Amino acid sequence: MTTFRQQVEVGPRDGSRYQPVIALVDTASTYAVMPSPMLSMLGIDPYWNGVLEGSDGGSEERSLAEIRLKIGDAERTVVCVFGQPDSQPVLGSHTLQAFGLAVDPSSNALTQARVFLA
Repeated sequence: MTTFRQQVEVGPRDGSRYQPVIALVDTASTYAVMPSPMLSMLGIDPYWNGVLEGSDGGSEERSLAEIRLKIGDAERTVVCVFGQPDSQPVLGSHTLQAFGLAVDPSSNALTQARVFLA
């Protein structure tokens, strides 16, 4: 598991506004996770609930939505988990794949990933 921090911008799917955030890049996580009060402030409502497994092996039902995310000049719509009010923003592996990014563990930085057709 590799972790480091990355500046991103988070907004609703329509891209009408954005909030800058310093997020933890965590390849052990699947989706993006953002504090629920920040998502609510941006007008992002939960679209569905899912059962997610925690790092402790337990599972819990959480609210999810699609958000608009900017990393550098690139923008994508990605799946986001509504985190606890005090949770650290996280970029998971699904989010990185949506941007075609990978982690360079030697420099703790994002880099272009090799993307395969089939």
